[in-house]
Amino acid sequence: FPTIGKRMVHTVRKADILAVLNPIWNEKPETASRVRQRLKSVLDWAAASDIYLDYRHGMWVEIAKVLEDKTKDREKTHHAACPFEEVSQVIAALRLSDSRDIVKLAFEFTILTAARSGETRGALWSEINWREKLWVIPKTRMKAKKEHRVPLSNRCIELLTEAQQLTGSKKLIERG
Repeated sequence: FPTIGKRMVHTVRKADILAVLNPIWNEKPETASRVRQRLKSVLDWAAASDIYLDYRHGMWVEIAKVLEDKTKDREKTHHAACPFEEVSQVIAALRLSDSRDIVKLAFEFTILTAARSGETRGALWSEINWREKLWVIPKTRMKAKKEHRVPLSNRCIELLTEAQQLTGSKKLIERG
């Protein structure tokens, strides 16, 4: 915003876009990617609306090439995964931790269902089908925007039962 926020859209050039993206491209790659997507959306709309007559779609390929050069040296890092053989030790340590009971239950539930932590934290009691032992996460809460059906083991049902005793009939499972 500070760089081009007050400019008329038809005056924005490739150099301006690079001036916005370059400072954050390596430091905040997720933010930079989202900013690039939003800039492209706005400028594409402006071109389609005949507001930005000098706009070239090819400039995004050129911008990508410049930014790609900066990412070649960047090494991707991922969070370390827990080896399968050690999962029971992690859960045992979790149970002995000073964390709140509801956090312990949610963490174990996340491990057993292979869910994203946000899916677990946002889970609703209405998503649980107790009879069929199934957790149906609606597409509106899924990253892929597709309904996700998670079979629940007996231990998952136990965890949910304990969580329900802690939280009562509140709408969100995790809130305690």
